Amino acid sequence: MRKILAPLAALLLSAAPGFAASVEKFTVDGKTVTLKVPDSAATGKPWLWVGEFGGHLKTLEDGLVDKGWHVVYVGFSNEFGSAAAMDVWDKVYAELNGKRGLSAKPALIGISRGGLYVNAWTRRHPDRASVLYLDNAVGDIRSWPGGFQLNAKGKGSPKDWELYKTVFHFGSDSEAQEKSLRPADGLLPAVKAGVFLISVHGTADTVVPYVDNAAVIVDFWEKQGGRFKIFPKEGGDHHPHGLPDPAPLISLLCAEVK
Repeated sequence: MRKILAPLAALLLSAAPGFAASVEKFTVDGKTVTLKVPDSAATGKPWLWVGEFGGHLKTLEDGLVDKGWHVVYVGFSNEFGSAAAMDVWDKVYAELNGKRGLSAKPALIGISRGGLYVNAWTRRHPDRASVLYLDNAVGDIRSWPGGFQLNAKGKGSPKDWELYKTVFHFGSDSEAQEKSLRPADGLLPAVKAGVFLISVHGTADTVVPYVDNAAVIVDFWEKQGGRFKIFPKEGGDHHPHGLPDPAPLISLLCAEVK
């Protein structure tokens, strides 16, 4: 099941003074896993699990690695957080936590459509997450890729909407809209388990409108007494993701990871 593609965690990186890490690639269930490995792991072996677009927030990732974190990305795209994707994630978790001793509760980051993956994992395993970080993240499939009118209307993606219906075996638009999960569905156990919620979002996102996606989850967290922090970017659109200076996020993640 596990095949090392880069011998002895090949590529040595030096992105910043004091930064030391290697990048290891291996396969789990036929999917490529990219793992950034710190030169010296922090106490408890914390790690960041990237739902989609591994490496996109490189400064954030490298800043965490510099503090002793591992960072992992599973190459299994166009699955929209499906059960099949989560089955693979279960096997990756078994490798990283069970065999390599990484923390039992990784921090999760969902960038754009990656929100569907980290939300799905948090629903499935509320006891296997410490932080749920949503970055202009998709929460309601009707908003993106559906592009349907909700509180707001995003641009949508017709091609991805058709793919989503295929992956989830929906025969029509109406069936997909009716049966798809809503953003906060199934997340109460995560609130009760103490998962810390972060939202970084552009307030004028025209692709994944905040009001119909992460805002629904933030409101749910607040009403249920959960702990959270938001980083609104006034007037910001869908891009760029993250913060110009990731230091506040790095500090918060380090404080909240378990």
